[in-house]
Amino acid sequence: MTRTTQALVVGFLGAVLLRLSLGDGYLRYVTDWMKWPLVATGVVLLGLTAWMLLRPAPGEHDHEDSDDHDGHDHGHKVPAMTWLAIVPGVIVFVASPPSLGAYLAERRADDPVAAAPDAEILPLPASDGPVDVEVAEFMWRAGVEDGATIKDRDVRLTGFVSTDENGNWYVTRIAIACCAADASASRVRVEDYDDAPERDSWVAVTGRWVEGTAPGGKSETAIEAASVEPREAPANTYQ
Repeated sequence: MTRTTQALVVGFLGAVLLRLSLGDGYLRYVTDWMKWPLVATGVVLLGLTAWMLLRPAPGEHDHEDSDDHDGHDHGHKVPAMTWLAIVPGVIVFVASPPSLGAYLAERRADDPVAAAPDAEILPLPASDGPVDVEVAEFMWRAGVEDGATIKDRDVRLTGFVSTDENGNWYVTRIAIACCAADASASRVRVEDYDDAPERDSWVAVTGRWVEGTAPGGKSETAIEAASVEPREAPANTYQ
């Protein structure tokens, strides 16, 4: 591979990182704290590209003289792996993949849920209206102290819609620890609301915990819906 080709590949990858990290695109793949490390990496790659293009190659003139002497132009074949390295970048520029959603959640429905924290479970704050609760938090509250902290409380869960083969639908969120590769799904079955919204659409479900339903039990954690309202997907769709 020629030095110019190497530089262009490195520069292209740097440009992809900057394009993702200076907008919201990186949030489809990694957590929000990785924004500035990605920006720094993109800048370093572009700087390395400039250095590779401007710096004279050691022995460059001797090599050229040798090529001219034997009368042949010794071309450099670009390895196939080089093109494979830029395929992900091309995909990002042409058709950026969406965030993980219902497809993954429905296939990881039987994965074990995260354990409840060891710290004392605090009651929900007093409120005249519904209290906003994360889907994963709602699930572990249901599994601790027989759901005492959410019993008879109006809550609002926000997430995207996933379904199952039995016709049930769920308000769902996906969490990542570092990147999309370690994603895990949490979902709560919505009861008493038969008109399921479109799959992968975002909704806010207001209602009350269905007593006796909890993760790891005989039935899935469920909420009895009083209302379901459409929502715009947030910039960061992961918890």
